Amino acid sequence: MPFLSFFLYYLPRLMFHIAGLFRIFNRGKKAFRKALRREGLPDDVVEVLVEELSPDVDWKELLRRNM
Repeated sequence: MPFLSFFLYYLPRLMFHIAGLFRIFNRGKKAFRKALRREGLPDDVVEVLVEELSPDVDWKELLRRNM
């Protein structure tokens, strides 16, 4: 019975939390890009800055370590 409880309660809950992390990360990246464009920077400079200043997160390793 605990095995069934895991699949019906904990697994969907965990997956929604992980999806929320991705959403927050992507929203921050989009907001940063939008703020740089609003300041009048050229598109190529914006793309370089977003890629260089964006934190590189190895999601697979992060999730594996915390599970």
